Amino acid sequence: MIICLYGPDSYRRSLKLQEIIGNYKKKNSSIDMFVVDLEDEPDDWRKARDFLNQPSMFVDVKLALIKESGLEEKEWVKALKAYVDNQKIFIVISDRDKPKKQFGFLTKEPVVFQEFKELEGEGIKTFLQKEAANLSLKFETAALHFLCLYISSSVSRSILAHNELEKISLAKLSQPIGLASLRSIIKWNKKEAPFYMSRDIVASTDFRKKLSALEKLFLQKEAPAYIFNLLASQTRGASALKFADYDISIKSGGLDYEEALTEFVLSV
Repeated sequence: MIICLYGPDSYRRSLKLQEIIGNYKKKNSSIDMFVVDLEDEPDDWRKARDFLNQPSMFVDVKLALIKESGLEEKEWVKALKAYVDNQKIFIVISDRDKPKKQFGFLTKEPVVFQEFKELEGEGIKTFLQKEAANLSLKFETAALHFLCLYISSSVSRSILAHNELEKISLAKLSQPIGLASLRSIIKWNKKEAPFYMSRDIVASTDFRKKLSALEKLFLQKEAPAYIFNLLASQTRGASALKFADYDISIKSGGLDYEEALTEFVLSV
């Protein structure tokens, strides 16, 4: 049997790998295990092949963990294919990239396969909430939004999220953790989050602060339509009615998005 894990999210892929190995060890009193990283030692595919071919008389299960398996070696491809339907020998593959054409069988049944893409959108929020719960951390809504946007601005998002949550946990902040407390831990100055600046526009009663925040959003080259919808989603009461009127005007050819936004920030 072969299990193939692949994708750029190495942290979540590693967690899944640990889970699989842990389950095999729990279910089997004795296990013969071989681990190899073919990126570091490409010639060791022969050792992996020999391990799989060698009869095992004194253990219940043979388990081979192969990291970065995608060598362009015909004999290696053939060796792996031979164990696709084998129920006594288990091969777990963990690769950074999707299997190449010659390894296409690794993403087809009966192989068990799972892709680990970089976290996006709601996936970031769901992951953060799960990891935070494991650390007994609770966040106010604005703080969680800020954290999601901060994580989404980076690469290797899941490991960054894990590390930041560990750091927040060690800080022993009062809970639920608010935005001000979170910003004292996470110094994100590269580019302020559009959500955070839009909150300044909605919450402030000083038109100068509103206008400054709007100018920053424009300078960051955020699309006017995106800014408009972001603000509209946060307004309530009379402000929400204003945005409804602006939306009608824009769609009927009256104001454009920039004019509507400027009028809103000046109408304190």
